[in-house]
Amino acid sequence: MERECLTLLLRARQPVIICPPRSINGMRISSEWREPLQENRLLLLSPFPHNQRRATAETAMLRNRFVASLADEIFIAHAAPGSRTEAFCKELLAQGKPVLTFESPHNAHLIALGARAIAPD
Repeated sequence: MERECLTLLLRARQPVIICPPRSINGMRISSEWREPLQENRLLLLSPFPHNQRRATAETAMLRNRFVASLADEIFIAHAAPGSRTEAFCKELLAQGKPVLTFESPHNAHLIALGARAIAPD
């Protein structure tokens, strides 16, 4: 799902930031990314040192916290009850970060936590 969303965002021609859960040093650039990079519509950003070559669950969480610290609002499409994503949502809400999610019975637990429901178009 994430790759498909990225493809759609890159086609739409608005700026996009990609933040992998590892260093960007030596990272292979996909052909899909070359044009947006040349047009300054794509930024690769990482908070990790050059020797952090592998993505792990821990680096993914650190990356998510880094990105959330930069964001004004955070959108979470879905988080299963008891999941790490739900725990992250709780963490963000405790920090006072606005969290948005789809208005859906599947997200009722996120909305009960304080996430703001938005209606899908």
